[in-house]
Amino acid sequence: MSATQTERTRWKVLAGAGVAAAAATGIALSGVASASAAAGSTAPPAKPKAAAPAAKTAKTANPANSAASARSDVSSVLVGQGRMGHVTWKVELEYYRHLPRGYQVPTPPPGVPTPKYTGLLCERMYLGGVRIDHQGGPWADCDGVTGPAQPVLGEGLWGLTEKGTSGYRLFVGEDAPPAAYAVLTFTDGHKYRAESVHLRGTGFNAFAIPISKGQYIRSVDTFTAGGKRLSHETDWH
Repeated sequence: MSATQTERTRWKVLAGAGVAAAAATGIALSGVASASAAAGSTAPPAKPKAAAPAAKTAKTANPANSAASARSDVSSVLVGQGRMGHVTWKVELEYYRHLPRGYQVPTPPPGVPTPKYTGLLCERMYLGGVRIDHQGGPWADCDGVTGPAQPVLGEGLWGLTEKGTSGYRLFVGEDAPPAAYAVLTFTDGHKYRAESVHLRGTGFNAFAIPISKGQYIRSVDTFTAGGKRLSHETDWH
């Protein structure tokens, strides 16, 4: 595995299909995020500390996005974008209402029936203009869904260096109501609040949080619009 490849830690709860599936490519990191319901208060929005400039990286074309722009059955929404030092970041949620040509449904574990996927949900994540997981092909950051109303829950750490465990990274989560926003607290006490963004016409929602070099996660919390804490996770790093 090359230095630019990323390991993903993302778990999907596929409601209706009755299975929890890992992402189609990569190897799970050792830490497994655990969520527990807890009462809490609102957390103020904050931005992560500025990161040192990074070396320029050549941009990589995304054939999937080029194909998506010409299809009427594809919809997308910008989840978040910004800059860490001199490195730009962007996350989009992209939904294909029909399984695109070239996508192969992964084989489930023994004894688990294959869900009847009708479409594809993709997290398109970029650092410095390079799509994370581009080495895995155009569908490496996508998962099959059984329809636009299927609830999908999952979180993951993503990056282009050190298999996503250090350097510039993105923390991306897919959630569902009543979750309205997430707050990531870094080990140095700084906080970053990200609103949950809805993909119109579907039941899909997501948030994205950038993590600069030298920053590590103390906890990740999700909240309702009224500020009630829904989950508290401390196993991310």
